[in-house]
Amino acid sequence: MQRVAIVEDHYDNVPIFPLPNFVLFPNTMTRLHVFEPRYSMLTADALAGDRLVVLVGLKPGWEEDYYGSPPVHQVGSLCKIVNEERLDDGRYNLFVHCVARARIHTIHQFEPYRTAAIDVLPDVPSEDGAAVEDAMSRLVGCVRGLILQLGEHGVVLSSVLTSTRKPDILTNRLAAAIANDPHDKQSLLEQTSVRERAERLTDLSGDLLLRSTELERARVDEHEPVLIN
Repeated sequence: MQRVAIVEDHYDNVPIFPLPNFVLFPNTMTRLHVFEPRYSMLTADALAGDRLVVLVGLKPGWEEDYYGSPPVHQVGSLCKIVNEERLDDGRYNLFVHCVARARIHTIHQFEPYRTAAIDVLPDVPSEDGAAVEDAMSRLVGCVRGLILQLGEHGVVLSSVLTSTRKPDILTNRLAAAIANDPHDKQSLLEQTSVRERAERLTDLSGDLLLRSTELERARVDEHEPVLIN
């Protein structure tokens, strides 16, 4: 497995790998199966270079121009390919690590895939420490309640919660575990304030806790015995 990239502030020519309804948060990893010829070529070129790609979500309406150049979100994920398997038919299985969020500011239209000039988007550096700590405390408390409610289904969420104590990393990992709606995921990716990410995740986890409680009550009511006098 390759080492994670040392992140620079700016890159002039990084291949773009667009995916529908997709977000990968910093300090998280994912597996990709690459089967389209143009993206197999992109992968081969990336592996021959610095192994960096920008994974970015497609904007709504992408279906009309998927095999052309459908519009992508301005903020995506700068990722390094850390492991790869090339199959006999030219497809790839990849393991990629998101090293940073990135803002795309210039797209170069080359065949058969696009590349972009990007700026790395770091978290806000001067946030009030007490405010961040307070937001994180409320988030962690809400997530713990959700874990208790989920029971055995909360194992993954529990492992995320104990994986790090760093607020920036933890909020990104919790975002990957908690957010399901593509719009929520993209909004959280674009959020560079750790405090505001924590507050948004508290709202989302609170909604999940409420829904899971209501479902549990519905199951109990459904099986409640009928008393006949």
